[in-house]
Parts: sequence; structure tokens; C-alpha cells
Amino acid sequence: MRITRDSIGESIKNNKNLPMKKIVLIFVLSFFIFSCTKNENSLPIDETGNSTLNDTTIVDISYGNHIRQKYDIHLPAGRDRNTPVILMIHGGAWKAGQKEDLNVYLNIIKDKWSDVAIVNMNYRLASNAENIHHNEIMDDIKTVIGQVINNQNDYHISTNMGIIGASAGGQLAMIYAYKYNDYNNINCVANIFGPSIINDWSWYNSTNIWLGGYVGDFLTEYVGQPWDNSVYESVSPYWNITSNSQPTIIFHGNLDPIVPVYQSQWMHGKLNNLNVINEYHEYVAFHNFDNTQAQDVVSKMVAFFDNHID
Repeated sequence: MRITRDSIGESIKNNKNLPMKKIVLIFVLSFFIFSCTKNENSLPIDETGNSTLNDTTIVDISYGNHIRQKYDIHLPAGRDRNTPVILMIHGGAWKAGQKEDLNVYLNIIKDKWSDVAIVNMNYRLASNAENIHHNEIMDDIKTVIGQVINNQNDYHISTNMGIIGASAGGQLAMIYAYKYNDYNNINCVANIFGPSIINDWSWYNSTNIWLGGYVGDFLTEYVGQPWDNSVYESVSPYWNITSNSQPTIIFHGNLDPIVPVYQSQWMHGKLNNLNVINEYHEYVAFHNFDNTQAQDVVSKMVAFFDNHID
């Protein structure tokens, strides 16, 4: 039977002996029924039932009081509650960088996958002075995801997400997905030349001219303390994957002078050993990809995410 306001009124009229409490209860229930119906039908649709929403970009949405706690959201045309979401996390050795650094990849994604929503976030950078380290950055990622989920009805999107990171952002994306995944909605991961093994002593104990200093200094500020194998292992994606980890796609340059390519190779091997769905793609490149390579990276990533994001 189809419930309408008229049918509820007719039922009350035909049952004049209904107690007042029951009449009040009926009106309360009908209020919630029609409120929910209105929310479900708030999506503008055409005569064929398809969404008529235009593409929309909202920049610098605040998710906290810190100047860094902002994200952009790119909402595609024709979106609805089935529209998947990609969360992007920039690199910069945990101490630098900004969301705009990923605009090249973001624009390629929009060109190749026109019906996906993209969230591109800033996070509080690692800082001894501000006491911002791994846990605080994880909290930022959690908060952004929670805020996007809470605004699902306004954005007209799904809560199903894939997470992408480049360089340090790749490590952040992987460790959040594998170890935290607070809302259980991260369904696939992409790592673009990010480190997988933070407790890599030979890497920690090296000086890198590209970073302009001792690698251990950067890792210490990110982790929040000097070398401790067990603590550094706890924030290493390599040591936090299990047979239930999300499908993962990895991209790395075999001439990378900043993040050792063997870390991604070992990560690929361990994912295979655990029977986790994964792909690994290696390019003749440094700690960056040229436009042709970036186009290929995004094509492979889009195909991978399209299969696993739901």
C-alpha cells in the first residue's frame, strides 16, 4: 500500500474512536516518513531519472582550526549516492607540500574518470615546534573523511573511497588504509613513489642531497622520536598489511634518489605472498614522472580503482 498524507488523514477520519495518543503517534510517524522521503528525493533528476547536478568545485573547506586544515572537493556532473570518491594526499617529506602539488594528477583523473568525486586535502605538517607528528596527521585524515561522510547528502556522493598519495603522501595513504580505516570505507589504495618501510635503517642512516639533509631528521620529526625499530615499524605500511588489506596499486621510478625503489618492490612481493590484489608498475624515472608517465599512471590507477572502489 502506498502511504500518503491523504491516506493517513482518511484512516483517522474512518476511525473516529481512535484514542488521542494514537492519533498523535500517527502524525509523528508520518512527519518522519515524509521528512525522509523529501531528503531521498532532493536530488534533481530529469525525465529519465538521471541526476541533473552540474560539476562543482568547492575549495578551502575548513575541517579544523589550524590554517593547514582545509580541503578541496571536486564534484562531477550527474552525481548521485553511487558516485565514488577519491581522497588525495600530497607529499613533501611530511614537513612541506600542499594540496595544489597534486593538481596535475587531479586534472588527469578528472579527464579520464569524469564521474568520480575527488577530495584533495592539506594536513598539519610534521613539526617538533608544534608537536605535530604521525598521530596528528592520522587524525587529520580521519577528520576529513568523517566530514565528507557527514556531508554525503549535500554532496550527493557515495561513502565508498579510494585513497591516493604521492611520496610521503603515499606512505600516509597506505598506513591510514591498512592500520586505521576508521569508517571502514577505504576500499583501495594507490601509492605513487611513497616509502613503505619507515624502519629501514640504511635509509634512515643516510644523507640525501635531494632532501638537503639527514633522512633520519625527517623521519624523526614525522614519527615524533628518534630511531626505535618497533615504533618505526608500527608506522610502516609494509609491516601493517595483512591478507585482508585493500587492493593496492604502486608506481615507482627505478632511478628514484629519495625513496629507495626496493621498498616498493618488497611491498609488491609481500602483497603477493599475502594474496592481496595488487599491481606494481616501475618506470625509468627519478622521484617524479613526466607527463607521458603521469598519464599512464592515472590510466592504470583509474582502471584499478574502477574495479575495486565499490
